[in-house]
Amino acid sequence: MWMFFDSGDRKGLENMQLDEWLALSWFPETRKPVFRLYGWSPFALSLGFHQSINDVHVDALKREGYDLVRRPTGGRAVFHAEEITYSIIQDATHLSVNDVYERVSRTLVAGLTSIGYDVTFAGTKQDFNTLYKDKKSVSCFTASSEYEIQLGGRKLVGSAQRRYAREDGGITALQHGSILTGKKHLQLVDFLRIDDEARIKLKTKMEQSSTDLSECGVNRVDLSGIKSSMKEAVINNLANGEYEERPHSFFISGMKDRAFMTEQLL
Repeated sequence: MWMFFDSGDRKGLENMQLDEWLALSWFPETRKPVFRLYGWSPFALSLGFHQSINDVHVDALKREGYDLVRRPTGGRAVFHAEEITYSIIQDATHLSVNDVYERVSRTLVAGLTSIGYDVTFAGTKQDFNTLYKDKKSVSCFTASSEYEIQLGGRKLVGSAQRRYAREDGGITALQHGSILTGKKHLQLVDFLRIDDEARIKLKTKMEQSSTDLSECGVNRVDLSGIKSSMKEAVINNLANGEYEERPHSFFISGMKDRAFMTEQLL
């Protein structure tokens, strides 16, 4: 029985702590996998779990009133603004990292294509250990992995995954990612500790390698329609028709008095 819920727009720390709690507490206790949609208010910059805070200008974020938070997953910096964010928590005891990526990506592709977006898989593998040694890769949206989703040959969805060992010997996978609906993710370059020349090059690279749903020629991206299509895709592709929908408050009540690894950095 899959659980589906839409959290709406939340502060960065609450978003990341809820994903962490679902992976470390909810799923081990209930064995009910979750597909969650959410947004960010205020906008936020998130760092990968091992990424240095020295990569970003904290004062610049503070002046704009934006959040800075550390994700429980790896990867590089993401500026969460015009996007729909998803997270999925499921058993991965018999699934590899790529198995989970493929499973989730096929669900997202099904949802987006059902409402007319011509999305595809990237189809190529990246050596991310080498890529992340390059300072220009400080953004998550400079490269695509095999099962990440593209629109018109450019990256539309950026995702990250973390796997947790359970006491019963099983594995829980947390994967979350950003479905870009506008261009504000490009503002990431304004908050990075890089020189002006590198900033211009990185923004150009991001413009060349990433895209968003607003580039499809529509005046306004239908967020509610996209969310509805995602729900149907989860029901049909993951839940086999067996799902339960609960309000955000149902889940948030279980987080009280919990300790978290996820940090509020600003």
